[in-house]
Amino acid sequence: MEGMLERIFKSLAVILVSCLILPGCAHFTKSGRQQLAYEKYVRKCSYTRDRQRSKMKMPRMAMPASTPSENKVSADVVDAPSPQSVTTGDSQTEQ
Repeated sequence: MEGMLERIFKSLAVILVSCLILPGCAHFTKSGRQQLAYEKYVRKCSYTRDRQRSKMKMPRMAMPASTPSENKVSADVVDAPSPQSVTTGDSQTEQ
């Protein structure tokens, strides 16, 4: 029984030491987490910058060249009928 426990503890110790030596476990430290956060920030910023650059490179619709129209002044008096009432006499008599 003691030999079995000893083998289990030895194997656990070997696994623990190998996990701490691997570079993936370095991310559990404070500086490792900071490095990961900074790498993520840089990736995000570069992606956003590239997207904005691609939008700027897209051809824009050219505004058509328009010339202003000539001003036409007219001083003619139009002979129009006088304004008339909008209401009819029927609606006023039913009060």
